[in-house]
Amino acid sequence: MLKIKKSLILSCFTGVIIFLFSVFINRGITTSSVSLGFDLQMLSNSLPNTEGFLQPQRILLPVLGRLFNLDLQLVNIFTAVLFLICLFIFNLKYSDYNFAFLIVCCLSTTMVFQFTLIYGGYPDILSYLFLALAFFNKGKNLMPYFLFFLALLTKETVIFTLPFFMTLNLNLKKLLLTVVSYLPIYFYLSQGVYSPNYFLDLILEDYLYFFKQSSENIFIGYFSAIKFLWFFIFIAIWMNRDINLKPLVYLNLGIFIQFFLGGDTTRFVSFIFLAILYIVENSSKDSFKKLKVILIFILVLNIFTPKYYVFAYGELVIPNESRLHFLNFK
Repeated sequence: MLKIKKSLILSCFTGVIIFLFSVFINRGITTSSVSLGFDLQMLSNSLPNTEGFLQPQRILLPVLGRLFNLDLQLVNIFTAVLFLICLFIFNLKYSDYNFAFLIVCCLSTTMVFQFTLIYGGYPDILSYLFLALAFFNKGKNLMPYFLFFLALLTKETVIFTLPFFMTLNLNLKKLLLTVVSYLPIYFYLSQGVYSPNYFLDLILEDYLYFFKQSSENIFIGYFSAIKFLWFFIFIAIWMNRDINLKPLVYLNLGIFIQFFLGGDTTRFVSFIFLAILYIVENSSKDSFKKLKVILIFILVLNIFTPKYYVFAYGELVIPNESRLHFLNFK
């Protein structure tokens, strides 16, 4: 019991250290909601009324803000720290402290994590936490389906990770029942500006409407999500050639489908963090030693590379530029 407590304290301390490191690399942290996040903050303030808002279907974060009487970005900051702690604990289960520390540090320098530090009030980090926890608990009877349901309530685009989870050792009927149970809630709440009709009308007019909007910056949009951690994915797969690639293929398929339904390329691709978790879980212990050296180089490269953000519709910005950013690819 004492050993478990010490391990938990170490994990919490490490998670906080990595969080502070990420804030430093990001050149600060936003403590208020902006853009669509601000609209969710207004939704939280007005609950139980959900009419007149842009994305009322993303209901869970506003509900938590209302329950705890906190600004949504404060909920996100707590969630972000918890996300890092959970990632560290998971990686520590399959590797050693140095590897776990390095890979979580690398993730903390990507837009998977830093998007929340820059754009306050968005529900992304909470959905990632529930997806990660669903993956961690995939062998349990009910927990992964409940967590996936919570992820859907947080952000409906989580549904595009369904192909990935379907390839894991999950009960397919329970997984599909989870999605079917969520759909009535989605259609009841999604009466805002970005309702299904908004996307459907544009798609019926031109099936490639959203894809065309994103195509110019699609490659840098892919890169922007995890930067040089793409090298980790490819090298780890090459070093562990017995890894079943089906979940990775289906995860990328789900990610790619989104390009025909919207334009937030960087955020769409950010679901790829699940591939990193899957690879760590299925890699041999012998490969971690070599991968640690690679992660050191990736961490340095990620720090020196700007935070590209490709958003609707295919527009590119570089938030929080720094003098450290001399590896500019755009």
